[in-house]
Amino acid sequence: YDGKPLRPVVSYRDYLAWIAGQDREVARVAWAAELAGVDEPTLVAPADAGRGPVVPADVRVRAAEDLADGLREVARTAGVTVNTLVQGAWALVLSRLAGRCDVVFGATVSGRPADLPGVESMVGLFINTVPVRVRLDPAQPVADLLATLQERQAGLMAAQYVGLAEIQRVAGPGAGFDTLVVFENYPRPPAAGRTPGGVVFTPAGGWSAAHYPLTLTVVPGSGLDLRLAYRPDLFTSGQARVLVGRMLTVLEQIAAGPAQPVAQVTITAPAERDVVVDAWNDTATDLPEATVPGLITAQAARTPDAPAVIDGTVVVTYAGLEDRAARMAGFLAGLGVGPGGRVAVVMGRSAGLVAVLVGVMKTGAAYVPIDPGYPAERIAFMLADASPVVVVCTQATEAVIPEGVPVVVADDPATAAVVEAGPAGPVAGPVAGGGAYVIYTSGSTGVPKGVVVSHRAVVNYLAWCGRAYRGLGGVCLWHAPVSFDAVVTTLFGALSTGGCVHAAGLDEDLPAAMDAAGISGYSFVKITPGLLGMLGLLPAHCSPSGQLMIGGDAVPAAAVQQWRDAHPRVAVVAHYGPTETTVGSADYPVPDGELLAGGLVPVGRPVANTRLFVLDAFLQPLPAGLRGEVYIAGAGLAEGYLGQPGLTAARFTACPFGPPGGRMYRTGDLASWNHEGVLEFAGRADAQVKVRGYRIEPGEIEATLAACPAIAAAVV
Repeated sequence: YDGKPLRPVVSYRDYLAWIAGQDREVARVAWAAELAGVDEPTLVAPADAGRGPVVPADVRVRAAEDLADGLREVARTAGVTVNTLVQGAWALVLSRLAGRCDVVFGATVSGRPADLPGVESMVGLFINTVPVRVRLDPAQPVADLLATLQERQAGLMAAQYVGLAEIQRVAGPGAGFDTLVVFENYPRPPAAGRTPGGVVFTPAGGWSAAHYPLTLTVVPGSGLDLRLAYRPDLFTSGQARVLVGRMLTVLEQIAAGPAQPVAQVTITAPAERDVVVDAWNDTATDLPEATVPGLITAQAARTPDAPAVIDGTVVVTYAGLEDRAARMAGFLAGLGVGPGGRVAVVMGRSAGLVAVLVGVMKTGAAYVPIDPGYPAERIAFMLADASPVVVVCTQATEAVIPEGVPVVVADDPATAAVVEAGPAGPVAGPVAGGGAYVIYTSGSTGVPKGVVVSHRAVVNYLAWCGRAYRGLGGVCLWHAPVSFDAVVTTLFGALSTGGCVHAAGLDEDLPAAMDAAGISGYSFVKITPGLLGMLGLLPAHCSPSGQLMIGGDAVPAAAVQQWRDAHPRVAVVAHYGPTETTVGSADYPVPDGELLAGGLVPVGRPVANTRLFVLDAFLQPLPAGLRGEVYIAGAGLAEGYLGQPGLTAARFTACPFGPPGGRMYRTGDLASWNHEGVLEFAGRADAQVKVRGYRIEPGEIEATLAACPAIAAAVV
């Protein structure tokens, strides 16, 4: 202090007058335009509507001076401030926390308009909190992202005086957020000591807090100080430290390569990446070069007289099944069925259906299962799309086949006599890489799609089943329609391991069917979660005594616990996998004694020769605890969608986590790894739903409704 008089302070009234002179409607329009298209708030904290105020805790980290110097150099080169760089880095972190590419967070602004003379020395409250929106384009260089962000923020400076509540009113729910970024670019106070004028300055320090669940404060200096304040009732100190570490990881990547695309910036540390990509996917096992009928033939040679299929009171041995299937294959080969072809099968559950399925595969063709209970239009579409050489049906199902389609009525006496008298076996047989079956699933574009699955994929799955599910070697309940790929587990899983399949159904009088067949109980039953309650209503001997597999949809923990309480000695396993990855890609054997509370049973760990990845929107692997989309790679991947190369390319994408040429399937399921390497389901990335295990795409229903002349638009 030099003793000279201080300049008069400009009155706060001047600021109020400036506010009164602003065109508030122009500012409102600017904020509404900036946040247009954001439909929901960007939230990362656990939901808790009843939480009260708490004193926040914090973690503090200082970035190294060389990192701070590198960031300042990047900012200078890109023509942006370090504040903008910090905001861009937080957006990259936040996008992974929130699972979206268009994020909004809060930022404090000085609130002192540059066009108001003397505002820099005015005494009063000016600081405001405003939303910052960042849209992340995976192909955009990071430096361009920062430049765009700063340009947008500069364009809003004239509207930064508008209060947050008013901004959120005009912009809607997309202006909501629960994280705040504070960049304290204040003049630094002098160190404690005596100035030449004799006045002693002693920084007293201070402490501030915000009500947001997460508040990141960055203070530039010789290094870069980061402070993350957090609500201790929502986050742990360990979680907060990890978040700060992720912010530093992103800052280091920006400093090292501002020209790299946004998609290449990851929040996952190298050690974490090694765990989620490699260690938790270490599932490689030897895979035999075999086919599905080859496995059944080998089992028939081992146990020719053992029961293979029970149909009513009829028991078909393995030798009998092998003979029936071989003669059916010879008959079909005489009709021109062979490798690369397809045979549609429209039959109900029976021993005859099993012989037909195995017989079709013996020719080298793929079977196309069609539920005879489907609507006529759907059956007609599937037959037209699959272009089968022939359709095999029964006298009971022949009526649902459209006219003009070549048909074989398997139980017609004349046809049966020809099959019985004919040769056993085709000239050409199946190969491991050939198609085993084509199963149709619902289509989001309005058209069902046929999933082509190879013998190699099915054999990989069956080999895993034989090792993991010992109950398949006993008596197994087959209750699902053949068009549902859960049948692959029960039917072929049993027949490749020496088990016996009972063709019955939960929608029939199951106790009476068991009595007629002389079955006292089942060693293995596979059902969807929606049928668990129905199974619990049946007599105890109808439930499995060995293993219960639940799959086809998310598995409610409470329902499983209730069932286990009544059947404590039965092993329960949750099974996960879409049709495109051959029935099952992961499982979770519920440990004995584990008490399942509310929520869902975990998805589990990958099966043999299968890898699961939880990826962000930029196909970067996410660490444990963060939700992303599930991608599946490995031997179980289907060949693709029949006759739909574009859709196949969109869903079966290149896999960057293995040798060149690998593929992975985008499931649309959301999940996260827990810290034990178990996958936990978290919902869907789209509107798809499951009904009794069947995939339902609302888009398909909408397209069908909209095709009606009297309907202009439809929403499901």
